[in-house]
Amino acid sequence: MTALSSNAFANQTDYELMQQWLDLESQKGKLELSWQTNQQSLQNQIKLLKEEKAALRALLNRAKDARSEVDEKRFELTQQQQQLEENQRLVEVELKGLMQFINRISPLLPPPIQAQWEDALTTINSSPYSNSEQLEKLLSIFKSATEFNQRVAMNNTNMTIPTAGGETQMLVSQIYLGLSQAWYVSQDGKHFGIGRVEQHGWQWHHTEQAQQLLGLSSQEDLLQSLAQIKSILNKPTTAAFVNAPIAIAPIEKDLL
Repeated sequence: MTALSSNAFANQTDYELMQQWLDLESQKGKLELSWQTNQQSLQNQIKLLKEEKAALRALLNRAKDARSEVDEKRFELTQQQQQLEENQRLVEVELKGLMQFINRISPLLPPPIQAQWEDALTTINSSPYSNSEQLEKLLSIFKSATEFNQRVAMNNTNMTIPTAGGETQMLVSQIYLGLSQAWYVSQDGKHFGIGRVEQHGWQWHHTEQAQQLLGLSSQEDLLQSLAQIKSILNKPTTAAFVNAPIAIAPIEKDLL
């Protein structure tokens, strides 16, 4: 190989190396430019991901708080439901006790109140009333008895009266002094009696027996008093004080 050929080969080799270096630098430049572009894009994506992560964490926290609030509300509602069920059970127990009490004391009441209570209880027992409706009905019958006990009431009705020939249906005027005492007098004024609450219930006592219980030597004063009471009840503007004998039966309250 000649010196000229060696120089030419060397020059060619340097050219190729230079060209390769230029190509590498160009590729490096492109890679750096691409990296810068990608880096910015990646940074933007990272920023977005961080924002999404923060938003998701906030959403999870809100969901957790909401779940906690829902759980707390559910717990409160469960407690309220349990309390309502317990109250319902207690009301049912009280209703049962009230019914037993009413059945026990009903025979002790005057016949007109007994009839009202019997009608009310029949309605309650035969209708699908709720506990609150039953309590309202029972309150109503207690109220009727209380109002009856606070006044003098007259009730015109047919009544079975013992007579010399047996028993006879007569139209009488019953005069009630509250819940514990009453008198009656027939329309012809020949028959009278007293009613009172006794140990085993309401009891009527007629004519001679009534006269004996009242300690009367004569019927005339009682009949006159009853006639005056009837007149006052029929015409309240004529109200006046009237003496009328009563006979209260001894009652052992523990046996009621």
